[in-house]
Amino acid sequence: MATPVGWSQGGSGSGSGSVCLAFDQLRDVIESQEELIHQLRNVEEKAAHAKTKVLLAKEEEKLQFALGEVEVLSKQLEKEKLAFEKALSTVKSRALQESSKKDQLITKCNGRREARASSHAYIHGLFPNSPVPVSRAGFHPNFCPRLRIQAGPGGPHLRKGLQGPGRPRK
Repeated sequence: MATPVGWSQGGSGSGSGSVCLAFDQLRDVIESQEELIHQLRNVEEKAAHAKTKVLLAKEEEKLQFALGEVEVLSKQLEKEKLAFEKALSTVKSRALQESSKKDQLITKCNGRREARASSHAYIHGLFPNSPVPVSRAGFHPNFCPRLRIQAGPGGPHLRKGLQGPGRPRK
């Protein structure tokens, strides 16, 4: 078997020099192994970093997609809001028109009732025994069993649920 470099074959005379050389070589091996371990750790860190970068890129892509969806939904919501406001405005306008028509009809109806009532009062004043015209149902012609129009200080109002003049429905 060959003797390693720096080692002597035998004796005690030059043994201390060869031991120092062996320690130096052992130290060099340990340092090179520590360097390899350090490089291996760097490679592991770089691999973990690359893996994290890939995950981050995937999550960023998901985030961008979600932000795009939010933007599309926000625009759609704004369009629907405008359409709703327009429809609401139209409904309010119609309701105001209908309310105005109702008030005009009530005023017109009350005016006709007053004119008819004054002519009946005049006729009954001249002919007190004259019967009041009665409809087939047996009610006075100005009486509607479910709807009664009353004029007050705030204007004419519809009153529902009355069965007769001044009698509330049970």
